Order: sequence, then C-alpha cells, then structure tokens
Amino acid sequence: MIISTVNKDTHSFPPFPSLPPELLIEIFSTCSLTGDWHIPLTLSKVCCLWRDLIISSPCIWQMIVILDSRRTMSSIRTQAELWIARSSPLPFNVVLKLTDFERLLPIVSCFLPNLARWMRCTITYDGRTIDTSLSDLTLSSPRHIPHHLDIILKTPFEDVAGDDGDDIIFFPYGSTTYRHISMKVATTKLPYAEMVNPLVFTSLDISETAFEYSVRSPDLLRFLAHCPNLEHLYFHGLSNDEGTLDASPPAIALPRLHTLLLNEICNQRSILSHLYLPALRELYLHHMNVEYQPEPYHVPEEGDSDDEANDFSQSPHSDLHTGMGIRKLLSRSRPPLEILDMDLSDMRTKDFRWVFDKLPDLKQFSIVGSDMSDSVVALFVPFAVENGDGQDGGQMSVRLPKLSVLKMYSCQQLSGDALVKALSARVHYTDHATPDATLATVVISSCNNFTASHAQELSWDLHDRLHVS
Repeated sequence: MIISTVNKDTHSFPPFPSLPPELLIEIFSTCSLTGDWHIPLTLSKVCCLWRDLIISSPCIWQMIVILDSRRTMSSIRTQAELWIARSSPLPFNVVLKLTDFERLLPIVSCFLPNLARWMRCTITYDGRTIDTSLSDLTLSSPRHIPHHLDIILKTPFEDVAGDDGDDIIFFPYGSTTYRHISMKVATTKLPYAEMVNPLVFTSLDISETAFEYSVRSPDLLRFLAHCPNLEHLYFHGLSNDEGTLDASPPAIALPRLHTLLLNEICNQRSILSHLYLPALRELYLHHMNVEYQPEPYHVPEEGDSDDEANDFSQSPHSDLHTGMGIRKLLSRSRPPLEILDMDLSDMRTKDFRWVFDKLPDLKQFSIVGSDMSDSVVALFVPFAVENGDGQDGGQMSVRLPKLSVLKMYSCQQLSGDALVKALSARVHYTDHATPDATLATVVISSCNNFTASHAQELSWDLHDRLHVS
C-alpha cells in the first residue's frame, strides 16, 4: 500500500516542463539567491525553454554575486555588466566575496554607473560581513549622485589611533533633488592597473596613516586618472620623502576640479607639476615646510636657480619645491584661482613674485608661519606699468588686482614698517582706481614685528577693515 501510494503521487505530479512559466520563473529566482554566482548561466543551458525564460526575466538576475578568488578583473567586469543589463529595469543587490581586499574599489567601480538601481551591498572578507543599504525609501530623489570617496591607507581592520573602526562603509544621504552616495574604505595602496571603470565620485579624500603605506606621486596621479568627475580633492600625507623619480609622472587632467588641498607632504612639486586643473578656484597648501633636504626633483627646470633675494628661510628646500610646483601648475592650467591658502607652506621671494603676477583673479590670500621678507611685502605696492620699449608708461597697476581678503599669521621675518607702507599705498590707489576690487579685510595676527603703533598707523587708511591680534 505504501509503495502504491508513492507511485500514485509521483505519477500525479505534472512534468517539470509543463509547469506555468510564472512558476518556473519563481523557482529560478529562488535558485539565484543561493549564493552561487553562476546559477542563472547554468540553468539557461538546460533547454531552450529555460534559456528563453531566464534571459527574458530580469528578476532572476537581481542578485549579483561576485567571487573574486582566482578570477581576473576582466571576468568580473564582464559578469557585472551582463547581470546589470539583464536585470534592467529592476533594482539589483550585490554580494562581494573578497579574498583580496585591494580589489574592492576596482570591483565596486563596475556598479557605479548604475547607482540608481543599486539597492544593497554585502561584503564578506576574512570572516567579516558588512551589509549596507544604498537606498533610502524616505527620499524620492530623482537623481543618484556618487558624491564622496574617503580612502584611508592602512591595513584593513587594523586599529589605528583615532580610527572609528569602520573600514568599509557606504552612506547615502540627500534631499528632494539629489541622493548622494558616499563611500569610505581602508586599503594599503591605491589600485590603478585594473581600474578600468571610472570612479565617478565628485569628492575624494586620501589619508596616509603609516610610512609603509605612503603614496608616491606617480601612483597618485595614475589613480586620479580614473577619477574624471572630481570637483574636490584632499590629500593628507605624512611628509615622507618619496626619493628621486626615475622618469616624469604622467600629466593628469581633472577638468572639473575647483578645490585642491595638499597637507603634510614633501612630493608637492611632482604632484602640482603634473596636474592640469583649468577650473581650479581654491588651492590649500598646508604643513609642507621641512627643515631637511628632500631628494631633488628628477629634472631641472627654468626657475630652479637660487633665489636672488637671498632672504632668510628655515625651509629653503621645501620652499623651492612648493614654488616650482605652483609655477608649473599655473603655467599648464591657467586656472581662475580665487583662493590661495598657505599654512606652514612657503615659497622663495622669486616664486612669490612670479605667482602673484599670474593670479589676476585671486580674491583671498592667507598665509601662516611664513618666512617671507619685506621683499615679498613690497609686491603689494602699486607699480608703474612699462610701455613697449621698457620705459615708464605713466600708468599704475597692482599685482593681484582683485585681492579683497589678506590674512597673515605668525609671519616673523617681515617688518611692521614695510607692511604699513605697502598696504597703505595699495588702498590709496585701489580705493580710488578700482573701488570694487580693493582690500575689504586685512587680518594681521601674531606677527611680532608688527606692533601696536603699526596697527594704529595702518588703521588710519584701513579703518574697520583692519583686524589685529
């Protein structure tokens, strides 16, 4: 009786091919969730019916499982593109099973062009699982924007002082107009050889945490070549000398970049000299002065000669590198720079003169801890314009003609007399000749040679525009 019942039940069950297509699709969709990345491809080889159903059913391709063990980036990229295409127009989820954490960014880059459909990302590595939702159902933003990428150069999941413990995280936020997706990741090096898909983030922050993970300028520049949409770039280093380069790094164009910050590095010359930034408006150079002598630049260039002014400097070698890097950047890019902020980053007198002559759009100049002398201060004074034969043409002009904000902190080599003379002469001229482009704010702080009597004298011309501390 038992055998008879079993046979009866078996014969009453309909053959698999005769099942309704809707039920087959539901079965295949469930199978695709098992975690084996090749399931849809395997099932599609059974018969023509199954193949047609699988290829025409986007829901079967919504789970994209990437197993990177022993696979080339070309293979992974092909899989990602196929699954993304066949799951359209439905949303998709991504599961990354990593054996090499350095491949995270190259793999993620495959999905960024379809960010609007990317709902969840699950990453497993070394026994850890990070699960992140990239969608926020409370936001009805029509556009999804890859916003900020934060790269921390360190061993993944290794404690570093001040680190919050999140070595990989996506975080979405936005408004009714845009939904921004940002990403933070820890890695020991910047990938570039396999980075075929662009990283379309508009903001990038790179931070070194240890000398063994510091970035040489050629590697940084090659990585930036994969970030064409950048508008903001921040690089925080450790003042680690990269040595003498064997050859010139590639010149990289970032046509949308308008804000650049370089902090605590000593390869500033190599970086600045090989960037094409035609839209740059804000340049921040912080903590680049070093007392030791870094390795020389790999090729001599015009302007490398000693500073004819022979002004005192505690960091003559880094002054040279900073000045020559800015020269090359301005010569190549001719950007409409409006803000130049130098904090413990200095230049030679000859470089200040060259740079000031090349910045007709600069509105704000801030400098901290500079060894600039009275020779630099004198550059703010109006000067007579020469005519074609080198003679005084009778017309006056000023360097930095649009300068409205000047801030000077802890500049101990300049004299108060020179500062009073230069700024008084400048405002006497610009207040009348170019009243819409004259100094509106002057801050002088902790400059020991600028005394209370100097402040009183300068206030007769600047009035409430002068702020002294």
